Amino acid sequence: MAGLSQVIETARRGLASQRTAMNIVGSNIANASTPGYSRQRAELTPTIDLQQAGITIGTGADVSGVQRMRSKFLDQQVRSTYDSLNYAQSQYSVLSQIESIVNEPSDNGVSSALNKFFNSFQALSLHPEDSSARYAVQQQGKLLAQSFKQLRSDINQLRTDIGMNIQAKVTRINELTSEIADMNGKIVVAEAAGVESSVLKDQRDLRVEELSTLAKVSVADEAGGSVAVMIGGTVVASRGGSMQLEAVKNDTSIQIFSKDHSQKIELQSGELGGMLDAYNTAIPGYLIQLDTTAKTLIDRVNQLHSAAYGSGTPPSTGYNFFSGTDASDITLDSHVANDITTIAASGNGSIGDNAAALAIAGVRDEKLLNNGSTTVSDYYNGLVNQIGTDVKRAEDVSKTQELLSAQLEGQRSAVSGVSIDEEMTLMIQYQRSFDAASRMIRTVDEMYQTLLNMV
Repeated sequence: MAGLSQVIETARRGLASQRTAMNIVGSNIANASTPGYSRQRAELTPTIDLQQAGITIGTGADVSGVQRMRSKFLDQQVRSTYDSLNYAQSQYSVLSQIESIVNEPSDNGVSSALNKFFNSFQALSLHPEDSSARYAVQQQGKLLAQSFKQLRSDINQLRTDIGMNIQAKVTRINELTSEIADMNGKIVVAEAAGVESSVLKDQRDLRVEELSTLAKVSVADEAGGSVAVMIGGTVVASRGGSMQLEAVKNDTSIQIFSKDHSQKIELQSGELGGMLDAYNTAIPGYLIQLDTTAKTLIDRVNQLHSAAYGSGTPPSTGYNFFSGTDASDITLDSHVANDITTIAASGNGSIGDNAAALAIAGVRDEKLLNNGSTTVSDYYNGLVNQIGTDVKRAEDVSKTQELLSAQLEGQRSAVSGVSIDEEMTLMIQYQRSFDAASRMIRTVDEMYQTLLNMV
């Protein structure tokens, strides 16, 4: 009788273990489309053997635990591609907007305005006493100044918008690190109580991955199932809590510090890293080149114009054509803006002389920049070409990282993703095992009936 009882116990364990395994399969199927869900597997292990009359007899199987199918190596690789991908996409987005703002070549860009400005002085040299020619010079000068100012203002406004977005991204980082630290605490408590915490770990990993899109992160295991998350070598979330960050803006840049300003956080990747690079380096570099173009033009044209003569009686002299220092404040000199007779065409003040108009028109061909090797127009076109090159490079890197990211995500999905076909196969396997264990109990019951009938 005791022998048959042991057989029933073995079959009971089989029923229980297969039922648990079936529940896990059902959970996998239900979460097949849940973002961040890691498929689970029942860990079936044999129970302790029974020694009976010198014979070792198996006693069945139990579910010793639930395995969360996850590869730490692939997780880190995916996070690494996320920060590189989002850095490139952030750069591409910003640079594409700058390229659209510059809008070259076009009839409304700075390059066209420069050509029209020089052409107007060339036309004035043909008719130095003609009021309509002077009016054209005035209007083209005004248009050129407006083009410089508008372009600089639009680029600077984009930089301001990026600065606001940086603040928003830092706020999101603080939210994520707080949530990760909170989940660390819950996981530690659950693990200590022997409670399965796969769902909490999946939710934590989702937040770590979102964090990796914003900045380059590294993750290290801690005791009790907790993890330490680092940005730029600084721990921002752990079992002990989270470090809040702050974007600190000064006159020239934005830097990321801990809330108490005790630590500077180095960010060179991720979406936030791309924004910081654009705000602190790329856009200021473009603005410097734009300002240099405008300043060189202002200084040289004013040098020639102030030494020349207008058309009044007596002819005016000593007036600048432009006022301002660079693209941020360039405008027409008030005298030129209000009185076209102050526009200088003559080099000596005599009627019909066009030396000054020719000289200013000739600024187009003067090599005033890059140690006397580049004209004003070519220098500006060099800025346009540089922006185009930067956009193309960012686009190429973005596409490469997209392909790499998709490849790694596919590899990880093969490990941790739910395959409906595979789960259906396991479901049939567990069903057959459950049926077999049930049949065993029925068979033992029949054996009991046989024994009882014998009595």
